[in-house]
Amino acid sequence: ASPGNLSQFENLLFGEVESSQESPSIAALQVSHLENQKLIGFGLCDVNSRKFLVSEFADNDSFTNVEALLAQLGPREVLIPGGSDSSQDTTRLKQVIERSGAMVTEKKKADFSSKDIVQDLNRLLKLKKKQKGTAGALPEVSLNSACSCLASAIKYADILMDESNFNSFKISTFDFSRYMRLDSNAIKALNVLPTPGQPTLHSLVGLLDKCKTPQGSRLLTQWVRQPLTDLLQLEARLDLVQAFIDCQRVSSILSEDMLKRIPDFQKLAVKMLKKKGTLQDCYRIYLALEKLPSIISLFEEDSELLKRSLGTRLSDGVTETEKLKELVESTVDLNRASEGDFIIRPDFDEELEELHNSISEIEDGMQKALQKTARDLALEAGKTIKLEDAPQHGYCYRVTMKEEKGLRNNRNYTTLDVTKGGVRFRNSDLTDLNSQFKEKKKDYEENQKRIVDEIVTITAGYFEPLMLLNDVIAEIDTLLSLATVALNAAIPWVRPSLLPIGTGILKIAEARHPCLEATGVCDVIPNDASFSQDDGMFHIITGPNMGGKSTYLRTVGLCVLLAQIGSFVPCESAEISLHDAIYTRVGAGDIMLRGVSTFLAEMIEVSVILQAATSDSLILVDELGRGTSTYDGFGLASAISKKLATGIKSHCLFATHYHELTRLAQSIKAIKNYHVTALSDGDSLIMLYKVKPGVCDQSFGIHVAEIAKFPERILEAAKEKVTEYETLSGSSKGDEINKIYEYLNGRVKEEDGDKALSVAARELKRLLTNL
Repeated sequence: ASPGNLSQFENLLFGEVESSQESPSIAALQVSHLENQKLIGFGLCDVNSRKFLVSEFADNDSFTNVEALLAQLGPREVLIPGGSDSSQDTTRLKQVIERSGAMVTEKKKADFSSKDIVQDLNRLLKLKKKQKGTAGALPEVSLNSACSCLASAIKYADILMDESNFNSFKISTFDFSRYMRLDSNAIKALNVLPTPGQPTLHSLVGLLDKCKTPQGSRLLTQWVRQPLTDLLQLEARLDLVQAFIDCQRVSSILSEDMLKRIPDFQKLAVKMLKKKGTLQDCYRIYLALEKLPSIISLFEEDSELLKRSLGTRLSDGVTETEKLKELVESTVDLNRASEGDFIIRPDFDEELEELHNSISEIEDGMQKALQKTARDLALEAGKTIKLEDAPQHGYCYRVTMKEEKGLRNNRNYTTLDVTKGGVRFRNSDLTDLNSQFKEKKKDYEENQKRIVDEIVTITAGYFEPLMLLNDVIAEIDTLLSLATVALNAAIPWVRPSLLPIGTGILKIAEARHPCLEATGVCDVIPNDASFSQDDGMFHIITGPNMGGKSTYLRTVGLCVLLAQIGSFVPCESAEISLHDAIYTRVGAGDIMLRGVSTFLAEMIEVSVILQAATSDSLILVDELGRGTSTYDGFGLASAISKKLATGIKSHCLFATHYHELTRLAQSIKAIKNYHVTALSDGDSLIMLYKVKPGVCDQSFGIHVAEIAKFPERILEAAKEKVTEYETLSGSSKGDEINKIYEYLNGRVKEEDGDKALSVAARELKRLLTNL
């Protein structure tokens, strides 16, 4: 067993509990080189959903595409070829995989071989009759490196060792262009996924997940991990969310009643395939199939869109499972099942009916024996003496301790046990009847097992229609959850107006942080964000600590993310061009724990952004350059800002304490200055949390220290240093600083990427030695 391979232990670990957690999946990847370019082969196995994914793509030295892929698919374990620990690529790859939360497992290079993949897929894939034995003609199989990885994952998961896996999988290619990229940094910075010990509402998934079914919760998490870049798909999702908001009767009945009655079809269908299903599982499927026509009727009565988009697909699944429903009705004793006793109808099988009649005769004999014993002991049958089926003894009599004296010295009765609840005993007649009952019951159960096994095998044949129903129910549940959150928020969320990728517009009015608003611990101050190609694509945010800069960045990021999963947005209005990625540089705590300095962590993350971001990306940078000297930090922050604003030209929010950076707006049209507001009133500092155009006129740093009751001598020393620094700006040393500033600004115009930073850093060092 391993994090990605729990299939053999699922019943032991989770029993019958339905889990909303994502299916544990195993991925494998390998790196090859072609003309100085890294090529990645990738394969993934999800045994529970019966899916194979393959992909081949180019990547850079930081493996940004790999990181985005792992963040979007969330495998629990990733296999890589072993034997190359000294390779720099392998070291970086391991870091990227671990950062995504997956376990790295090294396997022999020989395991990464595609020579048997065609015959393996011919056995595993669900192919149409005319396609049998033609897996080699599938376009996915032409991806040799990806199929080598898939072969490794198939072998590691022992998929071929279980015949229930045969003829049940589907294979597809993962297409990067369909999704907005979120790497592990962005997921953590925006608190997208819940973390252990964290309140539910503190994460975006925790906030959005009002789903009533496990499959709904899983799909919601998948949608959040994989935001779309297809405008038509997003508009279709938003139309359906709008329909659920408009049709409150439908939404109320679904969420309060019907969806709660739908089991995890995926889990039950897989149990049937593995021959581990029970009669109770078949009955649960039957009850759900009985409920689905009511959902279809709801859609037909209230919404043409819901009927067309969801009801029709549900109806197809119901039609395909009609025979399965009839099978359960004809074989299962539904009356007994409703009371929690799951048996085959006795009249379904002649031998079973004979055994049932014999058992009934024995039970009648036991009742007669009870009456006889009651008369013998002068007790009242069913009241002062009872017949019961005890787990340890089988059928026996029981009397209270008050009536126990009648048994003393009576050789006709044998005491079985004495408890506070009374005395259990038997006579020879009941002993014989109990033995006969156990024998007939055993024969009945053996015959019933044969029939149940046949029912489970037949039910497994309905795997595809059950998975179809599972997917439609999950989609209904997820869309309804998004509608519920939007409608029930303190201030209802609004539908965003989406624009094609490349339009370059991002305008959000009165945006609120969704998780902060949901906690209700404080009033959330709404703020605007406005980007356009004519009105500044790069916003520098200044202002005091605790003033709301970080929250503002996250608010904008979450609004864009919500829009691209097809959700309404917490704001007054939103006009959003689709983005291809969200990149963040917020905090470095996780890397520091692994022994990497804050400054190096910042540079690694910024390097990734500079390599991967495009003009259609959203970049959020919070406090760059804190981990090194003020001059170095300012120089690098200035050079990087210039590169992002004039080179990459993406939407960027750049929060900083370097007020000198705001001068960039004087020479670069794309840069606009904003600040978070605060009000100083005597001994108090009131944070207004409002983002306004312009530069913050003071930092409030010493004022905050005064409020925190710093020692007076430290405050005085700090004020002296501030005075020295301010005086410096007009001195010859200030001239040198301005030279640095002008040099960095001019240099990035002439140079590209890392070369510019390298040249700037060397010149920075030379100039600083003259101060």
